[in-house]
Amino acid sequence: MIARALVGLMALFFFAMGVMFWVSLDAQAAQFQIQAAGVLGHASIRADFGSFFLSFGLFCGYAAWKQSGGAALAAATLFGFALLGRLVTIALEGAAPGAVPPMVIEALGVAILLWARSGWTKA
Repeated sequence: MIARALVGLMALFFFAMGVMFWVSLDAQAAQFQIQAAGVLGHASIRADFGSFFLSFGLFCGYAAWKQSGGAALAAATLFGFALLGRLVTIALEGAAPGAVPPMVIEALGVAILLWARSGWTKA
């Protein structure tokens, strides 16, 4: 029950983040310290960031609703790759100020999802 609630909350939060990249692009982009160089850049941010968070939110939502280990694993994989990307950045460019909090959120998200998966159906 706790795992289902945590994954469900993750679903709501990250789905909302994805929607915000579509409807409030400038505010969301500023929080992530990214800028678009024109309309194509806006489209890319909406497509890439929006779709990432919407997909993550949908996988979490489905995982919580159906207690699906497969959906939880899919969401954990997305967040795991995000965390890996941050680690690659640290290895290649060093750690930027503020780099740790998103990594903690991603690592906790992966841990919660894998924990939830361990008790749910694998398919």
